[in-house]
Amino acid sequence: MKLETVEKKLHIAYPQACRSIYESGAMRWMCGRPQAQSHFFPNQLLETMCPEYCRGWSPLLFSDVVLVRENLMEQVQEHGGQWKEGVQILPFAWDDDGDIYFFDAALEDPEAPVFAWMKFSGEIGLTNRSFEHFIFSHLCEPILYADLPADHWWVRKQQGWLTPEHQAVLASGDSEALEELFSQLDIWEETDYLIYQ
Repeated sequence: MKLETVEKKLHIAYPQACRSIYESGAMRWMCGRPQAQSHFFPNQLLETMCPEYCRGWSPLLFSDVVLVRENLMEQVQEHGGQWKEGVQILPFAWDDDGDIYFFDAALEDPEAPVFAWMKFSGEIGLTNRSFEHFIFSHLCEPILYADLPADHWWVRKQQGWLTPEHQAVLASGDSEALEELFSQLDIWEETDYLIYQ
């Protein structure tokens, strides 16, 4: 399944920040073509070649987006929750704990803020102010945990999605600068997206 198919099924659009990466061809494996080499984070190519670098989360295949969205809506309702009117959730990734990352397509924000629904608590928060911040944060984490060298081929492939400022910090390998920037970009701010009765 392709990104465009998801958009047609849900009648909502992916933010341009995500679409630009898709149009570059870097999300081919997310269309259900595991044989397609991709350098988008984390991916099946990386999992095969460097399993020690995978940190327990992954983008959703486009064929899973609609189902994950439906399941998320149902789980919230089952726990007595109600979504804020007008929100258009568009899940794009999840982690091993069952937490789901999503865009709010209703915002039509070119920066594409990233939100997360936490399975354990049922809370929703803003985790990154832009999709670019999300990418940078998830590149920083394995470097800061010393799982991945800053000059690894996979990190270099991701730098094209980053701003020149963030590219420079990442390329420097300066752990203090990386940690400071990571703490600024990887955030948690409560939202009013859900009301629990």
